[in-house]
Amino acid sequence: MVAGVGRFPDTTVNQVFTSLPPVAEAVRELASALDRNHVAVDGGALLECDKVEFLERWRRLRTADDLEEPLIVHFAGHGTEAGGGLFLAASGAVSDERFLADSCVSFGELLETARLSGRPVLFLLDVCQAGQSLVQQHLSDLAAHHRQDDLRDVWIIAASAADAPAYGAAFTTATAEVLQQIAEGELDIDTALPFVPVDTFAAAIDRQLDRTDRAAGWTGRRTLVRTADPSVAPQEQPFLTNPDHRAGAGGGALTGPDPRLREFALTCPQGMDPLHFAVRAAGNSDPTLVLFSGRLTQLNNLQRWIDNHEGAQGALLAVTGSPGSGKSALLGLVACLLHPEIEPYLGRHVAAAVGHFAPARTETVLAVHARELTLHQVTTALHDQLTRQRPDLACTRQPSTESLPSGMRVPRDTSGCSAEASTKHLLADLHTAGDVLLVLDALDEAADPAAVAAELILPLARAERPPGGRPGPRIIVGTRPWWNVLSALDAHLQQHPGARLDLDPSSDADRDTLTEDLAGYLRRLLPRSHHAQKQVDALAERLARFSDHGAFLAAALYADLLLAAPDLAPAQPPSTISEVLDLNVAALVRTDPWIRPVLDVLGQARGSGMPLDLVHAAALTHHPSAPDRPVQTLTDTRRALRKTAFYLQTTPDADHRVLYRYFHQALTDDTASRTDPETIHRALLDTVPTEEGGVRDWSRAAPYLQRHAIEHAHQAGPDHLDQLILEPGFTKYARWEIVVDYLGFARSSEAWSLGQFLRGLMSNL
Repeated sequence: MVAGVGRFPDTTVNQVFTSLPPVAEAVRELASALDRNHVAVDGGALLECDKVEFLERWRRLRTADDLEEPLIVHFAGHGTEAGGGLFLAASGAVSDERFLADSCVSFGELLETARLSGRPVLFLLDVCQAGQSLVQQHLSDLAAHHRQDDLRDVWIIAASAADAPAYGAAFTTATAEVLQQIAEGELDIDTALPFVPVDTFAAAIDRQLDRTDRAAGWTGRRTLVRTADPSVAPQEQPFLTNPDHRAGAGGGALTGPDPRLREFALTCPQGMDPLHFAVRAAGNSDPTLVLFSGRLTQLNNLQRWIDNHEGAQGALLAVTGSPGSGKSALLGLVACLLHPEIEPYLGRHVAAAVGHFAPARTETVLAVHARELTLHQVTTALHDQLTRQRPDLACTRQPSTESLPSGMRVPRDTSGCSAEASTKHLLADLHTAGDVLLVLDALDEAADPAAVAAELILPLARAERPPGGRPGPRIIVGTRPWWNVLSALDAHLQQHPGARLDLDPSSDADRDTLTEDLAGYLRRLLPRSHHAQKQVDALAERLARFSDHGAFLAAALYADLLLAAPDLAPAQPPSTISEVLDLNVAALVRTDPWIRPVLDVLGQARGSGMPLDLVHAAALTHHPSAPDRPVQTLTDTRRALRKTAFYLQTTPDADHRVLYRYFHQALTDDTASRTDPETIHRALLDTVPTEEGGVRDWSRAAPYLQRHAIEHAHQAGPDHLDQLILEPGFTKYARWEIVVDYLGFARSSEAWSLGQFLRGLMSNL
């Protein structure tokens, strides 16, 4: 039901509401946008209706044939609060409080009839003081003894706070635009969700309002409010269908893995990243189709080390190798087979593909993907997993030196840093837990790899084993051989050569074995009907003999090129990841040049990735259109991401929108230098809504920026970092632990001194 009342003729009877000319056209646009989303608008847009007409349409809607169909009710016009209630001004209404109940629609009555309808109902209110509806809803919940875990039946998105005005039907126009974006797939909702969550819908309307206000030069601030859902696992809100929920509805290559796995990936402890381990183990973007091949010698060595629970072969095994050599694939196999929270989703798929690799189960298994995580975040992720698997351990006690085994040395805590204290707790509890296997991948990609190695990995490696042959904690680490950064770990491995499993070939015999492994992998990637075994073997030999690094990744990328654009395959196959990526991108940009700017921006994506609208904004700023060319749209950027889905990993964010990043760090490294960090930083800051006076409102910034703006500022330069930290409101809404940890290793004296100040401040809070 879509209604709007904007005409209020001037009369001499009491006091009248002023006319609102924009309402009629805005309401018609909204009705059309709902129709595009397959929402039937009963009777079309209801314009200039009086109270009787409105309530009759509402009654007819509630008593329609399908008594379980969810309902959406939108009203645009005047609203006013009186006696604690919100009233919607129908045609002929007067603003004198004495006559409001006679001439206006009481939202309180709408709310109660909606609750009794037995259907889910969503109210969209574009009126002044619309937020009073949420006050009434809360009071109604209290009066009805509505429990927090009860299923909610009524949802509200209101254009203004309870004491604030709404302007010019702007909320209705913005809502119509967002509905068009949903219909086009531009809102980019997590494909696991069949419906668009109300909070995601409301946040998108808020962003759209900010964009239109800024374009119009309006510096005021609108405050949208909505019904809150206190449940950690929110209920389904079946008002608007997510067009990307099913493959074939525009989603195609981005449908991703089992929705249950994606949901677990969204709710699991930060840092576990089951999708990373799943995709690496599979050797392709579908974790249920395991294409892992070869590496028999390395798998045998890995299994022997895992099966040795007493740790006679040492408490540390470092799996090293160049980018794309298969380190994460080996660690992914271990995590998918042994981690108790990942194995139910993926264990059978992996076991069926690599039946010869069957390591003995360890009592407790913890897994962390350390990419861009600080020491504090790594240890917190391990703490979370440990307490989930071993609730008998008290990870919050203050460790004493007596609780640590002989030889396990940790630095004395003199700064009040939460990361050091957390690491002490973890080391003590791991020793108490006994048989624990830690899988830590991408150490070299951590925010502070040297600190993670010195404070966590090496204390575990050097600790004396428990007496009586009892098992103790052990750790498998995956890292590139960046010994200039990881010098302490390098020194330990030189003293203990048996603690290193190196995947890079060092002899002709190694390259012969690598050739066989690559040939097996390529046979799984390429159909025999199109590629003769002799051709596959020749490609495998070239990659094994001449590839500078990352032969397995280069093989995967080149196989994709052969499948997608065989006419572009050169007579002499490439031998490096960079060459293969350039060939693949060249094939794609023949038909869509916008792909290259989009992929260049993704080289700067942090954490789990960057959302569509930020990728688009950064690409437009870094590669502006020529004056005689049309400006690329959000749809163009989304199409570019879909065409390059093979190279990307997608993860749902906290607001249910999709995050994009390269599926392998080597691709990030290869493209990061193609963009200017300062330009990217400024483009991202420009997306943050502003208040009056141009001050950025960080409460409404994208979750990605609340997490990673400080990293982009650091990349842009010390001045940008200092300006961001001192910007009003940033530290209030940014993730505090990220701010504090990141400043701890920022490489400018100004940022370092400010970081020390913030650490001291946080230790006293």
